[in-house]
Amino acid sequence: MSSTSSTAEAAHAAAAEPDLESKPTKEQEEPSQAAPVMPQFPEGGFKAWMVVLGCWCTSFASFGIVNSFGIYETHYLETYLSGYSPSTVAWIGSIQAFAQFSATLISGPITDRYGPMVIIWPFSLLLVVAMMLTSLCTKFYQFLLCQGILLGISAGLIFAPALSVVGHYFFKKRAMAMSFASTGSPIGGIIYPVILTNLIENPNVGFPWAQRVCGFLSLFLLAIAAVVIRPTPMRRKGSLILLEAFKNPAYSLQVAGLFMVVLGFWTPYFYLADYGRQYGMAPNLASYLFALINAGSFVGRMLGGTFAQHVGQFNVVTFACYSSAILLFCWLRIFTSAGLIVLAILFGATSGIIIALMMSTIGAYIGQSTFVVGFAGLAGTPITGALINNYHGYTQGIVFSASVLMAGAIIFTFARYAYAKDKFIA
Repeated sequence: MSSTSSTAEAAHAAAAEPDLESKPTKEQEEPSQAAPVMPQFPEGGFKAWMVVLGCWCTSFASFGIVNSFGIYETHYLETYLSGYSPSTVAWIGSIQAFAQFSATLISGPITDRYGPMVIIWPFSLLLVVAMMLTSLCTKFYQFLLCQGILLGISAGLIFAPALSVVGHYFFKKRAMAMSFASTGSPIGGIIYPVILTNLIENPNVGFPWAQRVCGFLSLFLLAIAAVVIRPTPMRRKGSLILLEAFKNPAYSLQVAGLFMVVLGFWTPYFYLADYGRQYGMAPNLASYLFALINAGSFVGRMLGGTFAQHVGQFNVVTFACYSSAILLFCWLRIFTSAGLIVLAILFGATSGIIIALMMSTIGAYIGQSTFVVGFAGLAGTPITGALINNYHGYTQGIVFSASVLMAGAIIFTFARYAYAKDKFIA
């Protein structure tokens, strides 16, 4: 949750390689025919779109709740963890994001060899358990263990395998199908904050039951996913960790670029509401900024997959990285409620494009790349929080986030030309 367009391209290429194969039918089984066959991709149909729906549900329940951490941080700083600094509380969300990214290093190879359901079923249940345990937490270490580690690992373990099944049914339309599947994340990022904001403020409900309601919603969605996700016999063979992939300049530059992007990427998702309150925004309205970011992200993901079909995934992601960096620099001069609302929607859209195209269908590639990128997610928001604390303001933190995001966009530009310097559409 979770490794962008060139990784997706690598998945496309590997899908045609001999080590990706479908189990032959009885008519195809002949002793003299040992060579694997090219998998057949339905490119649609009821079963295929039901798989997309199931993946959408896992996206909602996994990335959706992780993307909502800003509302949790704001509440924790006002209640249970009022004695802690924002940078300290941010470690809960950062470890959650890192655990989610790193989990793909495990889930990818297991999915490749044993299928996705051996992971999706048990860890969907564990994700719900983690959400219910979070409702009982009152101490920092409890939130760190239940929400940061347990929930993060569970979210990471279920989403990547579910997304890989989408790749079993789509090849030419894969980017679009994956983008549609990933829209569950921003929808979850809208619904969860609205539920939490309204129920936490209700004196008859409060945080524990607000969190449990979110847990029951996740249980319902993951039950749907467990029923409708039906993998094909397609399997990938090869080494667990494909370190030779880093010898490809396009791949290694992309991972480096994404590392820098993610280092500054999550700052608005964590701190935009607190920034708004500092400049006089009504607390209730400020809380809805997280929902607005995710609403923009929904639009970005929908458009990103569609545009990628026409102008190329690399071009779309590169544009989104530059746009996100520019918007963060603009944040330095935005102090009004209306301006912050516009910023939330626009940054949500550009960041949504990046997220929508940062997954692939090949477990080992996505596992090793997101593991590296996960360290950026681990460090980014605590660094920003420390800058906010040390300088008693947001300027330095915003400049840091915008600068590393711009650096990532530049590196990603080199990756795009290393991949296809003679092609306009890539």
